[in-house]
Amino acid sequence: MDDQPSVSEGLKKGIAWDNLSVDEVLTAYNALEAREILKTTEIDIMLCDIEMPVENGLQLFRWVKENEIDLLCIFLTSHAEFSYAREGIRLGAFDYIVQPALYPAIEEVVRKAVAEVMKKKGNETIMRQGQVFRKQRASIAANAIRHYLEGNSNYRDIENLTELHVLPDFSLNGYVVMLQIVKWDGRKEVWDAHLLEQTLDNILQEIFAPNNQKAVLAGISEGVFLLLLQSYYKEAITEDSLTRQLMFLGTVCRQFFKCQIACYFSNPGRLYEMAEKWKKLDERREDNVSLQPGVFFVSGDKPKREHVFRLIHTRQWEGLFADGHPRTVEEQAVNLLDSMARRGTLDKQTLLYFYQDYMQLLYTVLKSQNRDISDVFQTMEEMEIYRNGMKSIDDMKKLICFVTIKWQVEPEENDVKAMIKNVMTYVDANLDSAISRNEIAEQVHLNPDYLTRLFKKETGQTLKEYITEQKMKSAQSLLRTTNMPVSFVAAKVGYSNFSHFSTAYKKVMGRTPQEERG
Repeated sequence: MDDQPSVSEGLKKGIAWDNLSVDEVLTAYNALEAREILKTTEIDIMLCDIEMPVENGLQLFRWVKENEIDLLCIFLTSHAEFSYAREGIRLGAFDYIVQPALYPAIEEVVRKAVAEVMKKKGNETIMRQGQVFRKQRASIAANAIRHYLEGNSNYRDIENLTELHVLPDFSLNGYVVMLQIVKWDGRKEVWDAHLLEQTLDNILQEIFAPNNQKAVLAGISEGVFLLLLQSYYKEAITEDSLTRQLMFLGTVCRQFFKCQIACYFSNPGRLYEMAEKWKKLDERREDNVSLQPGVFFVSGDKPKREHVFRLIHTRQWEGLFADGHPRTVEEQAVNLLDSMARRGTLDKQTLLYFYQDYMQLLYTVLKSQNRDISDVFQTMEEMEIYRNGMKSIDDMKKLICFVTIKWQVEPEENDVKAMIKNVMTYVDANLDSAISRNEIAEQVHLNPDYLTRLFKKETGQTLKEYITEQKMKSAQSLLRTTNMPVSFVAAKVGYSNFSHFSTAYKKVMGRTPQEERG
């Protein structure tokens, strides 16, 4: 920039900018024009005359600094006075050229400025890459572990990540731990897979880092995670201390995630044996078909089972199905599963035998009625229920319940109306207690899910909505016709928690109990 157009144009045309790796050259003939360019265009190097009308080059450079515009400034001036140079250096100018100067001399200074800009940008790129790497290190570690398990990893890559402290040292001893979410007490949909893994990793760092232990987490499948643990020092992690830490993790998960977890681990060993250890842990997980939470130590090979489980109720259940009592079959089957889970005799193989025998029972009964399995499982969602029954005790119960509902013969319209009337009569007679859906289903001898579906179809209300409405109508009558304290009224309609009663009353009646009484 120069206030003399001939000087500015001379610099633009006389210097070999292409040879200096300069992409674009812009000219301004005063400080005002320069400011407009600097506001809208990213400039790396500014050649600026000091002597200009209205505002000189030093004042312009002060404005640049005040507005935090990142550029290198080279001053051009015909004054050789040291005060100019000193002021320019104080402001942070890159260099100072006394005019007249030959173009090659100017080019040399610009070349140095270009090199400085390139160096600076390179450092900034490295810093940005470093920041990205630090943010992504957990994901990088998780991907490396998953690839290693799949056999798709180059061991040199593992060594590089170890040197960068992203992974523990695979040549040293450590623990391979499996974490499995077995039950959600809260809302599972609140957590997407990435957020869940990221949050769980943060919790693990808080648990293990204070003990000088490196913890690296990788999500393997839905609700299943692999955790690598290794001490930073020669002192090994003991089985007792790890058990305590994992038990504490289970407590945190219940409180924070509203879920229950099972943790499986075996003896420590070289982490390059991770795949073999993981296979043993996965076998133990598959055996936990009752989905028990807790910390489980996995040792040695699984002993062979000598006894092969078989259902002994087959003929009895066939008769119950044939006589139209699938609900009784459901109750007995669920009770049997729960009993085996309590005794510790329900594992993957036993559940598979149970599933096979139950399905064979179903095939036999259907065949006797000239029906096919496709009559029961018709949609893709229903086929998933059919296929998943052998995976866990909850999946098996879901399958049994589904079959019960499908087997239930749709009653005649008059029978439905009579059943609904019986339900309403039972509710009215028990408004002072906490009435449950299962309790009502037991009274009318129907599956709870089937009862709910029929009740909604017939009345337009869910069973829960009807019960709450009847309780609030009874409470309204008591509030209007008696001087009974509101807390007593709440107890009279089966509410032990006054706050819950007040909330339910306002939702149904549109006003609080206190407002009702006036």
